[in-house]
Amino acid sequence: MELTVMKNGNLQINNARIIFKNFAGEASKYNREGDRNFALVIDSDDVYQELMCEKNEYGVPWNVRVNEPREDGDSPLMYMKVKVKFNGRGPAVYLVSGEHHSKLDEDTIAMLDDIDIQYVNLDIRPYDDIINDKPFRAAYLVSMEVIQNIDRFAARYAEENN
Repeated sequence: MELTVMKNGNLQINNARIIFKNFAGEASKYNREGDRNFALVIDSDDVYQELMCEKNEYGVPWNVRVNEPREDGDSPLMYMKVKVKFNGRGPAVYLVSGEHHSKLDEDTIAMLDDIDIQYVNLDIRPYDDIINDKPFRAAYLVSMEVIQNIDRFAARYAEENN
């Protein structure tokens, strides 16, 4: 994972891994109906520390969650929830599937819930506000490139169909 903090406060992240995908916005124990989101895995203490140092005007850093290891010897799972909200500003999401490239929209992005993702490159913007006198920072997806993990058969048949 490579992290760059831009002058405007946005994060540019390359070679990242995502988990807890809910691009369809399905209701569950952990999600309200219509809320699209995923979790960005924070894969090193250095990246974690950098995100903790990037605070908003209220002194609130990025909301990184740390789940303690389940077994001895495991590292803690660190991740940040990223919201996906379609509006006039985006997000722009591109899927790279072998030699094929496509732009996904609000109607097609749910397909990301069902594919094997090799890695993603993404840009995230902060949203800072105060609710009930409590300041917070949320992460919103600006743009993302999703590289699909293609098996050898899918790649062969995709070549034959072109």
